[in-house]
Amino acid sequence: MFFIDDSVTVRHQFEDNHPFISDAKVSKNKDKFMLIPSIGFENDNQFTMIMNGWYYEPLDSNFIQNLIRKSFYGAMNLIDRSTKFSKEEQEERIGPFFVRDVSKHQIQLKISDSISTTVSTDDNGRFYAMIGVNNLQSLTIKQDVMKYIAFDDDYNQQGDEGLVYLMRTKNYSGCSIISDIDDTIKISEVPNKQKLIINTFKKTFQAVPGMANVYQSWRSSYQCLIHYVSAMPSQLYYVTQKFLNKENFPHGSFHMRHLKVISPDKYNLVKQLSDFIGHNASQRHKLTVIETILNLAPSTQQFIMVGDSGEFDPEIYGEITRRFSNRIKMIFIRLVDGGRNDPNRFENAFKNIPNDKWSTFFDAKDLPRKAD
Repeated sequence: MFFIDDSVTVRHQFEDNHPFISDAKVSKNKDKFMLIPSIGFENDNQFTMIMNGWYYEPLDSNFIQNLIRKSFYGAMNLIDRSTKFSKEEQEERIGPFFVRDVSKHQIQLKISDSISTTVSTDDNGRFYAMIGVNNLQSLTIKQDVMKYIAFDDDYNQQGDEGLVYLMRTKNYSGCSIISDIDDTIKISEVPNKQKLIINTFKKTFQAVPGMANVYQSWRSSYQCLIHYVSAMPSQLYYVTQKFLNKENFPHGSFHMRHLKVISPDKYNLVKQLSDFIGHNASQRHKLTVIETILNLAPSTQQFIMVGDSGEFDPEIYGEITRRFSNRIKMIFIRLVDGGRNDPNRFENAFKNIPNDKWSTFFDAKDLPRKAD
């Protein structure tokens, strides 16, 4: 679906064709955006809007790329021959990794007729901007979600719509849910790496039963915002958002990691891949993201953190809670098969944190329906 604003065609994510499976004829411009839903904060009567995304271009098919793709699909079939997936599903999962990051390119971000800024993409094609706003009257806001438009500075006849979720202070008792994705709301079986690969790249995403209802209940009870903080590659944002839409999870901001697969520097590529899959990198990412959210959020904003025992969510959430003890309302950890579920682990992870501030659960029905 398209609409015209100031004689500009604006493309709506998920209402138009999927960017990795759509017909290239839809747009005259071959370069494309992935705009990641982000957050806006109100402090001292001023809003700070954060906008970030990824700018890339499709790669022309060649022998090496086709060989890599076929090798990857072959490896998937060796691990699991029972699951079949269509070409469209392949492109949704694998396509985002076979594109070229457009670096050092000017991107115009517009939040109203009079408020805009221009940023440059980095070496990974990523861009990030913070804009201060004193008056929200001229902005497109509905239910605390602000819309903005991103343009290629060289091709400004067509833009892409981005979303910013707003944390307010006036007349609001702010509530935020920081949620992991893999094995917290989506069955990934992270402790078993073969199953993790198949569940991520081949099988239809499956929701953890009941979690969508819990999140919707928390959201409706206290107008909680949702922040999906995950160590998975940001290239999987589209397929993950599609899954959340299908399973009726609340919309929210996303905080993922970019994985660069196509690079002329083979040594640097190997190093990046090695760093990405390391546990320390995953922990650093989550700690940094959550700490940044808490530092920027209004001081009245209270947080609930939900994760699982498959990797390091208990340790990460415990460290955050010790740093921001008056801001963390509750921690919930889902116990997963193959995870480290012994009580001593949780006692150490949540050392010096009151016992009534954290809880483990097997089933979503064990969670409260109100974020009290």
